[in-house]
Amino acid sequence: MSTKSSDGSAVRRHPVGVDCTVSVPRNAAGDLETGVRDRLGGADGVDAVEEVDLRGIRPGLNDLTVTVSASLVVDDGAETAARLEDRFGVSEVEVELRTGPP
Repeated sequence: MSTKSSDGSAVRRHPVGVDCTVSVPRNAAGDLETGVRDRLGGADGVDAVEEVDLRGIRPGLNDLTVTVSASLVVDDGAETAARLEDRFGVSEVEVELRTGPP
């Protein structure tokens, strides 16, 4: 899968599977899945959040900590874990690079 960058060169897109923990503020707009999608989709290099499977939830005083399994499309599969963990509220990231559909 590839698209064109702003300078016209091809940019390779990588499907990846991600298991992680995401903190979603209690006052976030939308439902819990929307909060997780916003958190993951806002990371550098994440082009799309295709699927989200909420595996577990732990309530906190100001947020909900969610164990998540997700399918993402990213621009650099090797950097995905670091980029996601750079996002506030995302931790314990494990990435599985995929060569085909999930």
